[in-house]
Amino acid sequence: MKKAISKIEALITVKKAKYIRVSSIEQNIDRQRETAPDVRLYEDRISGLIPFNERPSGRRLIKDIEEGKINYVIIHSIDRLGRNVVDMQKQLNWFIENGVQIFAENIRMELLNEDGTMNSIAKMIIDLLGSVAGLEIEAIKERQNQGIKIAKIKGVYKGRKVGAIMNDEDYLTRHKDVVELLKDGLSMNKISKYTKKAFVTVKAVKLRMAEVA
Repeated sequence: MKKAISKIEALITVKKAKYIRVSSIEQNIDRQRETAPDVRLYEDRISGLIPFNERPSGRRLIKDIEEGKINYVIIHSIDRLGRNVVDMQKQLNWFIENGVQIFAENIRMELLNEDGTMNSIAKMIIDLLGSVAGLEIEAIKERQNQGIKIAKIKGVYKGRKVGAIMNDEDYLTRHKDVVELLKDGLSMNKISKYTKKAFVTVKAVKLRMAEVA
């Protein structure tokens, strides 16, 4: 682990960068691009499902940090660093190990202490993100279960028939994450890996996208 730079040394040698990550469907990022002239800009238009170190500008930023060109990174929020809490924690740890300070614009504060360790606010945010993600998953499951129960009471729920085929719109909506990554130009093998969905499912989504195009 590299030795954290001192506060005085940091003021003298600070080399700033701003990292922006938006999905391919988002267009207006002019406000996020606003920065000081001495700050390098790294921008990825890619799905948040892609790990930070596999994004084009993410890789370039990592390389520049390793070469000593950057030691201070500005981001809009912590969730720009990973596809889930584990990825965010992993990327933050990498920044810490390389003596890089992180500034999150949405909370307007630096995430590392002067000794290079993660401060309590950063830890709290990561824990909160993890809790929210878990609650969202449980809420979705609960709504689905309640919907099925209500349908059964009304006598309209019969479950999906064996061999029943979903129409293209419903199928693509169900696999929205795959659709987004296909639009980003990723290979079907990588999409299968990132989404943890079978290759045949990814291929089916691609075929249906072609049919409705």
